[in-house]
Amino acid sequence: MQFYKKGIITGFISLTAFIIVSILLFGTIMTLIDVPDEIVNIAGTLILSTGCFIASYTSTQIVRNNGLLQGLIVGGIISTLLLIIGLIANKTLTIFCFEKIISCTLLSVIGSIKGINTKHCK
Repeated sequence: MQFYKKGIITGFISLTAFIIVSILLFGTIMTLIDVPDEIVNIAGTLILSTGCFIASYTSTQIVRNNGLLQGLIVGGIISTLLLIIGLIANKTLTIFCFEKIISCTLLSVIGSIKGINTKHCK
């Protein structure tokens, strides 16, 4: 696990940066126009899922080994956090929470496979 630590930390830094920039951009758009609740929910899922893809891609670009395992680790950590937050906020698991967990895990695995199969350019 120590071998993957640098890549996973870098992946989570890129995830955090992407989510902050995306939320600020979407929040600015929401202040200018009236956005329905359904679009807000979909945009939140897309932002989080895309962030998971970027985190896994960045993580595998650094370590360059066992892409599928790294994607499962990154997706598993994020899915566990979503599960805990969903249980705290709703006191039950909703279908929307499961949709986010599945999309984050799936896109983390896809991002890690894409990252391991892409040539590393410095």
